[in-house]
Amino acid sequence: MLNLDTSAFPDPGLYLLLPDGGRLVLTRESIEKTTRAMLDAPDSIPAHVRAATEYKPCDICPERDSAEICHAIMPTLPFFDDIDRYMSYDMVTAVYREGEEEVFVVCKSRMADALQFVTILSLMNYCEVGQQYGLYFEGVNPLMPVDKIGKAVFLNIYLESEGDIDSIQNIINKMAENILHTAKCQTARLNLICKRDAFINAFVNTDLIIQYIKNELRNYIKKSSE
Repeated sequence: MLNLDTSAFPDPGLYLLLPDGGRLVLTRESIEKTTRAMLDAPDSIPAHVRAATEYKPCDICPERDSAEICHAIMPTLPFFDDIDRYMSYDMVTAVYREGEEEVFVVCKSRMADALQFVTILSLMNYCEVGQQYGLYFEGVNPLMPVDKIGKAVFLNIYLESEGDIDSIQNIINKMAENILHTAKCQTARLNLICKRDAFINAFVNTDLIIQYIKNELRNYIKKSSE
């Protein structure tokens, strides 16, 4: 573990220590504060982006006719200028503080992998469709490899369903359909703005997580039938 002063990371969330010596703070408070500032300054988002079909809320969003903005894009909007200077493979130091306790995960990571925290937050906490699946990502360390995230999410679904195969299948199939749809919409929005691929590939990782969850389901069904 890198030797860091933990007092420099006072709030739960993700902190990125960038190669140029800069630092990004991705906590709920910082995300909501900077997003609100952007929405209050319409010129900060180009007119052609705001007018694009891809920028509008998804067709499955329950607030698509009333939302000021797609809520799922809120965790990404404030950090474009900083993160869009990097490619997905650029290395950063990621510091993740979980909950209110002093539980820290510190690692060197590719930018796209470090941004999994943002994609999970976006799709499971801010997105109205994804919020119904947020409980299955509780306690999941977003800096884990995608296969381990898939295993952790499957275990949460298994426990919630008390091992019932039909219930597990229904949850996973519906979650996969909805989350892959909203992740695709997010990627289309990001393509309107991003010049580099770090944020986009972070959302592409969502497809890998879903595939690993489905793989865990297949293994469970196979084991149950033996």
